[in-house]
Amino acid sequence: MSFPSGPARYLSAALLLALPASSAFALRVEKLHRVYAASGRSVDLEVASGFAIARFAADASTAAAAAALRGSGFSLVKYYPRFDYSLVSLPSGMSVEDGLARLKALPVVASAAPDRVFRPSRVPDDPYVGSQYALSRVQAFGAWEYETGFSSRVTVAFIDTGIDSTHPELSGKMTGTSRYFTPTSDSVASDDQPPTPACDHATRAAGVAGASADNATGIAGMSWGAKLLSLRVFSASDCSGDCSQYTCATTEDAIGAAIDDTIPKNGTAAYGKIIINMSLGSQGDCSNTGFHPLQTAVNSAVSAGLMLFAASGNEGAGFMDSPANCAGVYAVGATDAQDNLAYFSDSDPQMAVRGLTAPGVDVYTTDMGGGYALASGTSFASPMAAGLAALLWSAKPYDTPAQIFDLMKNSADDLGPPGPDNGYGWGRIDALKAMRLAETGSLSFTGAFKAVAYPNPFRPKTQRLVSFTIPGKIFGPNAQVKVYTSEGELVRKLDGLAWDGKNDSGSDVASGVYLFRMKTDNGSALGKLALIR
Repeated sequence: MSFPSGPARYLSAALLLALPASSAFALRVEKLHRVYAASGRSVDLEVASGFAIARFAADASTAAAAAALRGSGFSLVKYYPRFDYSLVSLPSGMSVEDGLARLKALPVVASAAPDRVFRPSRVPDDPYVGSQYALSRVQAFGAWEYETGFSSRVTVAFIDTGIDSTHPELSGKMTGTSRYFTPTSDSVASDDQPPTPACDHATRAAGVAGASADNATGIAGMSWGAKLLSLRVFSASDCSGDCSQYTCATTEDAIGAAIDDTIPKNGTAAYGKIIINMSLGSQGDCSNTGFHPLQTAVNSAVSAGLMLFAASGNEGAGFMDSPANCAGVYAVGATDAQDNLAYFSDSDPQMAVRGLTAPGVDVYTTDMGGGYALASGTSFASPMAAGLAALLWSAKPYDTPAQIFDLMKNSADDLGPPGPDNGYGWGRIDALKAMRLAETGSLSFTGAFKAVAYPNPFRPKTQRLVSFTIPGKIFGPNAQVKVYTSEGELVRKLDGLAWDGKNDSGSDVASGVYLFRMKTDNGSALGKLALIR
C-alpha cells in the first residue's frame, strides 16, 4: 500500500525486530506507526525489513528502472507483469521508512509501499476433545441431501502454512502442484510436492473446508468433492508446530506471488472453479485508492473470476485485518457453539457489506500427523464459508462469485441486530438454506420441520459421534436433544448437538433404531436414527 502524506503519516522511526537466531530463514521485521486522520485509528504496521514494493513510472522500462535503482543503491528483486509492480531490495542497513522516502524521490518510481508482514489468524485451542458441532449448527447434513460437491470441479486454494497431504482425510483431495513462495528473501517460488507444512495451521483449515466424507473415518469437511491446493507462504524454519504468531510470519510479496500463481494462465482453468482461502492477517488498510500491492493482486484474481475469502481477524477490534478488508474479498468472522459472536472476532462496517460469520470456536478438524484437533479462530471460520461456497458452486457452476455470495448472504441466519451489522455481517452461514435457495429459489419448503442426524446409520466404532441439525423452522435459543428407544424409553439427554452412542450411565447402547426429539423455544421436531455396532 502507498503511504502518502495527508490522511496518514509516519510518527516514529522504524523499530527493527528479528526472529530467533536459530531460524534458518529469520524474516526480519520493522514496525511503522501510522495514524488515519479520518478515523483517528492508530496502527503499528509490521513490515519486512530491507524490502519495499514499487510501481514504476509509465514511461520507464523495467531495464531503465532497474538501472536507476542500482544507481541509488537499490536492486530490483522481481517484477510481476500481471500486477505491474516490483519487489525492491533496500541498501544494507536502511530502514523501510527511509527507503520508501528515497524510492518515491526517484523519477522512475511512481509509487512505493512497504512489504507488509502477515501472520496466521488463530487463537489457542482448548485442550478437550469435542465434536463437529459446527456442521450441525450450519445444517450441513441437510445441505448434503442436495449436493455434496461432486457435480462440477471446484478447488479451494489455501494461501497458508502448507497442507499435510499425508493425512488420510486430505491425501485424496489434493490437486495440482503444491507451491512454496519464499517470504521476501529472494522471492523464490518453487514446487513443494508433496507439500511440506510449516506448521499445523493450513492442515486444520483445509479439513474444515474439504476433509474426505462418507468414508467411515474421522470427520467430514463442508464440501465432500472440493479439491485442495496447497500454496505455502510461510517458512518451515520460522513456524513452530503450533504456528506461534510470535515467530510465524509471511509477507505481502509472497501472498501476491501465490495469488498470481493461482490465476489461470492463458485462460485455462486447470483447477476448475477456484476459491482462495486466506486465513492470515495484518493490520492496516487495503483499498482501491492509491498504490496497494495486495489490493492490486486481489483485483487481478477477481477479474479472472476467482472467489476469495479471508479471516476477519482475532483482535476483537472494531476493524478488520487485511486481506479481509480488501475490496473483492469476502470477510468471515467467528461464532461459538451458542451462536454468539466469538469474543476475539473483529467487527467492521465492511462486514455489513461483504461479511459473514461461521463457527470458529472449538472446531473439530484434521491435524498434522494424521490426527484431529480442536481449533479456534477466524482462521477456521473462513474455510467453513469457503467450503460452503465450493458446495454451492459445484451445484451452480455457471454462477458468478457474486451470485454465489448472494446465495450465502441471503440464506444466512440473522443473529445480531436485524439486518446486516458490523459484527455478524449478513449472519451465520446456513448450508441447508443456502442449498435450498440455490436449487429452488426459495427458503420455504415443507421439510423445514424435519430433524436430521448424520451419519445415519451411525457406527460408533468408526464414526465416534453422530450430529443433529436443528430444523430452520424451530431454530432458536435453548436447544435440547433427547434420544429414546423405539418403544419411547429415554436413553440420553444430550448437552449439545452430538451423541457418542452411550446412555446416561455411560454404557454403550445396543444396535437398533432410535428416536430423537429436538426442542427449542420456537418448537420441536422428531427424527429417527439407526445405530449399528
